[in-house]
Amino acid sequence: MTEKYRPGTFCIDIQCPKHKELDPLKGDADAYLEQKKKLCRDCLAWRFFLWLDDHDFRVIKTFDEIPAKELAARLKGIDPVKVEHLSIEEILCL
Repeated sequence: MTEKYRPGTFCIDIQCPKHKELDPLKGDADAYLEQKKKLCRDCLAWRFFLWLDDHDFRVIKTFDEIPAKELAARLKGIDPVKVEHLSIEEILCL
């Protein structure tokens, strides 16, 4: 995966009771993952995460649709308000 696993990802969201045993290991990522593999081997979410990692897939977060001009400005690292008078082509040429 492009990003390392962050301890507690998903477990906290679903309020997994096994996560409390893993909490003290958050500082040591290797120990955390070893213990997680033992405790969560039956967890379908964890198995899915491992499958994604094994097959070089990644989960991405989508954002609400934004106007094309604002997207162009953000891509160029410009404040969209400062270039609202420009066209998309002009913004991309900056």
